[in-house]
Amino acid sequence: MVRDQDGPPLKLKTVKNSLPRAENELKEHSPDNINYDELIRAIEHSPASNELKRLLEFYLISCKVESKSPKTVDTYRRRVNCFVSFCHRFSLQLASEISPQLIRAFLLSLQEKGCGNNTVNAYYRALQAFIHWLMREAYIANDPMRTLKPPRLDKKVIQPFSIGDIKKILGVNAKTSFLGLRNRALIFLFMDTGLRLAEISGININDIDFNQETVRVFGKGSKERIVRIGKQTQKALLKYMLNRDDDYQCLWLTEERRPLTCRGVQEAIKKLCKRANITDAKPGPHTFRHTAAINYLRNGGDEFTLQIMLGHTTLAMTRRYTSTLGTEDMMRVHRQASPVDNLKL
Repeated sequence: MVRDQDGPPLKLKTVKNSLPRAENELKEHSPDNINYDELIRAIEHSPASNELKRLLEFYLISCKVESKSPKTVDTYRRRVNCFVSFCHRFSLQLASEISPQLIRAFLLSLQEKGCGNNTVNAYYRALQAFIHWLMREAYIANDPMRTLKPPRLDKKVIQPFSIGDIKKILGVNAKTSFLGLRNRALIFLFMDTGLRLAEISGININDIDFNQETVRVFGKGSKERIVRIGKQTQKALLKYMLNRDDDYQCLWLTEERRPLTCRGVQEAIKKLCKRANITDAKPGPHTFRHTAAINYLRNGGDEFTLQIMLGHTTLAMTRRYTSTLGTEDMMRVHRQASPVDNLKL
């Protein structure tokens, strides 16, 4: 038997018959009014509820309960649903029918469609998370991915913006117009902090502390961190903010003085790169992240503080951004850090 939140015990048959109504309630009520975990556990583990399509819906609800970001939930939805659709092509609809051979065939189908190793690896990880949830919820007993190895990631060297590129991007940007002041502040903040697109887009005015020379951001998984901003970036932000006359709390506005979306920030950067005729580096916000990381290290920063600045959970992730460091960088640092030259003999 299963007990409702405020009522008498419910029989499993009653719970099963109420599933459609419960699913509608999930859409209509706020998380404060619905006990998601209790509702999910009220579902009978029968062949009817073991269907992959329905289990995917329950899994996404579980992700929301665990406070995963909407972007992460949507990514899981798209990638796992692709696998579920693949299974249906072969009339396989139950979680118990998932096998290592089926997963291999799915990954191979992605490769045959032209997906690169990194994309296939991303599908592998999304599917792995779903499989682990199925095991935790006792829908399957064994892990069909236990013997599988993840697709190897491509080691791509991402070219950062050069100093010449940065000068050209700033050069095509008007210095006195509202839009020009906004773009200059945006470029400097990207360059100075290495923040992700979503992090910069989500900054509010009260997240900036000019006295402490910091900005508060919310990274992946809604993790809060504090990042320092330099003097030139502070000046650019102040000039832009002093030209505002509105009541919006968001930091970035459009030319029409309306809130600028994450997509809008991305398009603004791409347009500037296109006007500046940037060809050697990928024209987009993420290239600024790589550029910030490389220049931070070249200017004397270390990997450990860079990891904190970028909001990485592991140092291995940070080192992916240092792949463009080369012999010239080593030579320059060695002149200062030569083990023998620094000996006091």
